Amino acid sequence: MLKSANVLEVIDKETAKVMLYKHKKCHGCGSCNKHMHPGSIVKAENPVNAKQGEMVDVKVHKKFSLTEFSIVYLLPIAAFFGGLLLANLLFGERAGSVTVGLAFVLFIAAIAASIIFKAKYQPQYTVSIVKVIRPAEPRL
Repeated sequence: MLKSANVLEVIDKETAKVMLYKHKKCHGCGSCNKHMHPGSIVKAENPVNAKQGEMVDVKVHKKFSLTEFSIVYLLPIAAFFGGLLLANLLFGERAGSVTVGLAFVLFIAAIAASIIFKAKYQPQYTVSIVKVIRPAEPRL
């Protein structure tokens, strides 16, 4: 995702501290990187050698997390099929509706667990400066 930012400080040759801007079309819905909201101050890679006070375009990329992927996507699927297997072992093949019911109960429990996890999870982002905007005026 491409965002505009202001360079607050150049830490070293390769790193700068930037503050992200809110685009004028942004309504604050939170659909784009809720942890990287406008006003966030983050460290960014600085391959274009931007200087303090310059306005820049930055690329924000969320790092892949195996833990997040497993809990949000794989756990509900495993819970559903585990419920089918568990109910089949406990009640046998004659209890078809109970088998499906237990599978859905475990599926919904896994979805609830993933929602709680996502609310507390802090993803990691990589931020890098793509280009310096000239002249240094907000394009908001």
